[in-house]
Amino acid sequence: MKKKVLVTYPERCLGCRICEQWCAYRHHGKVDPVRSRIKLAKSLTDYLNIPVVCQQCPNSPCIASCKFGALSKDPLTGAIAVDEEKCVGCRRCMRSCPHAAIALDKEKRVVIICDLCQGNPQCVAQCPAGAIDYLPLEITDRAIREEAVRKCLCRKGVKDNE
Repeated sequence: MKKKVLVTYPERCLGCRICEQWCAYRHHGKVDPVRSRIKLAKSLTDYLNIPVVCQQCPNSPCIASCKFGALSKDPLTGAIAVDEEKCVGCRRCMRSCPHAAIALDKEKRVVIICDLCQGNPQCVAQCPAGAIDYLPLEITDRAIREEAVRKCLCRKGVKDNE
Protein backbone atom coordinates (compact mmCIF):
# COMPACT_ATOMS: atom_id res chain seq x y z
CA MET A 1 0.00 0.00 0.00
CA LYS A 2 1.36 3.42 -0.97
CA LYS A 3 1.60 5.83 1.92
CA LYS A 4 -1.26 8.31 1.91
CA VAL A 5 -1.88 11.40 4.01
CA LEU A 6 -4.76 13.72 4.76
CA VAL A 7 -4.66 17.05 2.97
CA THR A 8 -6.94 19.88 4.07
CA TYR A 9 -8.25 22.84 2.10
CA PRO A 10 -9.31 25.54 4.60
CA GLU A 11 -10.67 27.75 1.83
CA ARG A 12 -13.30 25.05 1.12
CA CYS A 13 -14.25 24.29 4.74
CA LEU A 14 -17.77 25.32 5.70
CA GLY A 15 -17.22 24.98 9.45
CA CYS A 16 -20.04 22.44 9.70
CA ARG A 17 -17.98 20.08 11.92
CA ILE A 18 -19.40 16.98 10.22
CA CYS A 19 -15.82 15.65 10.09
CA GLU A 20 -15.60 15.79 13.89
CA GLN A 21 -18.95 14.07 14.32
CA TRP A 22 -18.17 11.21 11.94
CA CYS A 23 -14.71 10.72 13.41
CA ALA A 24 -16.10 10.42 16.93
CA TYR A 25 -18.90 8.11 15.76
CA ARG A 26 -16.45 5.90 13.84
CA HIS A 27 -14.14 5.50 16.85
CA HIS A 28 -16.55 5.62 19.82
CA GLY A 29 -19.94 4.63 18.40
CA LYS A 30 -21.51 7.95 19.36
CA VAL A 31 -21.39 11.56 18.25
CA ASP A 32 -19.02 13.13 20.76
CA PRO A 33 -16.83 15.70 18.98
CA VAL A 34 -14.72 16.19 22.11
CA ARG A 35 -13.34 12.71 21.40
CA SER A 36 -12.75 13.35 17.70
CA ARG A 37 -9.30 12.96 16.19
CA ILE A 38 -9.89 15.90 13.87
CA LYS A 39 -10.60 19.37 15.20
CA LEU A 40 -11.79 22.53 13.57
CA ALA A 41 -9.80 25.67 14.28
CA LYS A 42 -10.98 29.11 13.24
CA SER A 43 -8.78 31.89 11.92
CA LEU A 44 -10.61 35.11 12.64
CA THR A 45 -8.06 37.21 10.78
CA ASP A 46 -8.29 35.16 7.56
CA TYR A 47 -11.96 34.16 8.00
CA LEU A 48 -11.07 30.50 7.56
CA ASN A 49 -12.12 27.26 9.19
CA ILE A 50 -9.05 25.06 9.44
CA PRO A 51 -9.38 21.27 9.84
CA VAL A 52 -6.54 20.18 12.13
CA VAL A 53 -5.46 16.58 11.81
CA CYS A 54 -2.29 14.54 12.29
CA GLN A 55 0.12 15.13 9.41
CA GLN A 56 1.87 11.77 9.92
CA CYS A 57 5.22 13.60 10.17
CA PRO A 58 8.10 11.63 8.64
CA ASN A 59 10.29 12.22 11.73
CA SER A 60 7.35 11.63 14.12
CA PRO A 61 8.27 13.85 17.09
CA CYS A 62 5.32 12.38 19.00
CA ILE A 63 6.78 8.87 18.81
CA ALA A 64 10.25 10.13 19.77
CA SER A 65 8.86 11.98 22.80
CA CYS A 66 6.89 9.03 24.21
CA LYS A 67 8.90 7.51 27.07
CA PHE A 68 6.50 4.58 27.43
CA GLY A 69 6.61 3.15 23.91
CA ALA A 70 2.88 3.76 23.46
CA LEU A 71 3.15 5.24 19.97
CA SER A 72 4.20 3.55 16.75
CA LYS A 73 3.61 3.78 13.01
CA ASP A 74 1.10 1.43 11.44
CA PRO A 75 3.09 -0.49 8.81
CA LEU A 76 0.18 -0.55 6.36
CA THR A 77 -1.17 3.00 6.52
CA GLY A 78 1.74 4.92 8.06
CA ALA A 79 -0.67 6.34 10.65
CA ILE A 80 0.41 6.86 14.25
CA ALA A 81 -0.99 4.07 16.40
CA VAL A 82 -1.64 4.43 20.13
CA ASP A 83 -1.22 1.40 22.40
CA GLU A 84 -3.76 2.26 25.10
CA GLU A 85 -2.24 -0.31 27.46
CA LYS A 86 1.08 1.57 27.47
CA CYS A 87 -0.19 5.16 27.28
CA VAL A 88 -0.28 6.88 30.68
CA GLY A 89 -1.73 10.18 29.41
CA CYS A 90 1.40 12.19 30.25
CA ARG A 91 0.86 14.46 27.21
CA ARG A 92 4.51 14.56 26.15
CA CYS A 93 3.44 13.69 22.61
CA MET A 94 0.86 16.48 22.66
CA ARG A 95 3.53 19.02 23.54
CA SER A 96 5.87 17.72 20.84
CA CYS A 97 3.29 17.81 18.03
CA PRO A 98 4.05 20.76 15.72
CA HIS A 99 0.47 20.73 14.41
CA ALA A 100 -1.42 20.51 17.73
CA ALA A 101 -3.16 17.45 16.32
CA ILE A 102 -3.10 15.20 19.39
CA ALA A 103 -5.81 15.28 22.04
CA LEU A 104 -6.41 13.60 25.37
CA ASP A 105 -9.42 11.33 25.73
CA LYS A 106 -10.57 12.50 29.14
CA GLU A 107 -12.70 9.41 29.72
CA LYS A 108 -9.97 6.84 29.00
CA ARG A 109 -7.05 9.13 30.02
CA VAL A 110 -5.06 8.21 26.89
CA VAL A 111 -4.10 10.27 23.86
CA ILE A 112 -6.06 10.13 20.64
CA ILE A 113 -4.38 10.61 17.27
CA CYS A 114 -5.79 10.20 13.78
CA ASP A 115 -5.39 6.59 12.68
CA LEU A 116 -6.66 7.32 9.15
CA CYS A 117 -9.60 4.97 9.89
CA GLN A 118 -7.40 2.08 8.77
CA GLY A 119 -7.18 3.55 5.26
CA ASN A 120 -10.78 4.76 4.86
CA PRO A 121 -10.94 8.16 6.60
CA GLN A 122 -14.53 9.07 7.40
CA CYS A 123 -13.72 12.79 7.55
CA VAL A 124 -12.89 12.60 3.82
CA ALA A 125 -15.88 10.42 2.95
CA GLN A 126 -18.40 12.58 4.79
CA CYS A 127 -17.15 16.15 4.14
CA PRO A 128 -19.84 17.88 2.04
CA ALA A 129 -17.44 20.56 0.80
CA GLY A 130 -14.46 18.41 -0.17
CA ALA A 131 -12.28 20.24 2.34
CA ILE A 132 -10.32 17.09 3.22
CA ASP A 133 -8.66 14.66 0.86
CA TYR A 134 -6.69 11.43 1.28
CA LEU A 135 -3.87 11.45 -1.24
CA PRO A 136 -0.68 9.52 -1.93
CA LEU A 137 2.28 11.25 -0.32
CA GLU A 138 4.13 11.80 -3.61
CA ILE A 139 1.12 13.67 -5.05
CA THR A 140 0.81 15.89 -2.00
CA ASP A 141 4.54 16.67 -2.04
CA ARG A 142 4.31 17.71 -5.69
CA ALA A 143 1.11 19.72 -5.13
CA ILE A 144 2.65 21.55 -2.17
CA ARG A 145 5.74 22.42 -4.21
CA GLU A 146 3.62 23.62 -7.16
CA GLU A 147 1.45 25.76 -4.86
CA ALA A 148 4.54 27.29 -3.25
CA VAL A 149 5.95 28.17 -6.68
CA ARG A 150 2.60 29.65 -7.76
CA LYS A 151 2.40 31.81 -4.62
CA CYS A 152 5.98 32.95 -5.07
CA LEU A 153 5.32 33.94 -8.68
CA CYS A 154 2.12 35.77 -7.68
CA ARG A 155 4.05 37.79 -5.07
CA LYS A 156 6.53 38.77 -7.80
CA GLY A 157 3.70 39.99 -10.04
CA VAL A 158 3.81 37.12 -12.55
CA LYS A 159 0.33 36.07 -13.66
CA ASP A 160 -0.73 32.45 -14.18
CA ASN A 161 -1.34 32.91 -17.92
CA GLU A 162 2.14 34.34 -18.66
